[in-house]
Amino acid sequence: MTATREKIWTVEDYHRMIEAGILNEDDRIELLDGRIVEMSPQTPIHAPTTQRSDRYLQHLLRN
Repeated sequence: MTATREKIWTVEDYHRMIEAGILNEDDRIELLDGRIVEMSPQTPIHAPTTQRSDRYLQHLLRN
């Protein structure tokens, strides 16, 4: 049996992959705990809820 190791990516690695064209802004991915994770598409209700939450947090942080 062959042992496998998982690569833990840094933020610097992630940004270099974007600069190199390996990843781009249209990719539905995030760097979470050193892992590049494919994100599921937003549902129709998800986008407006996210926008409302963003506006609310921005309002709170301004004060």
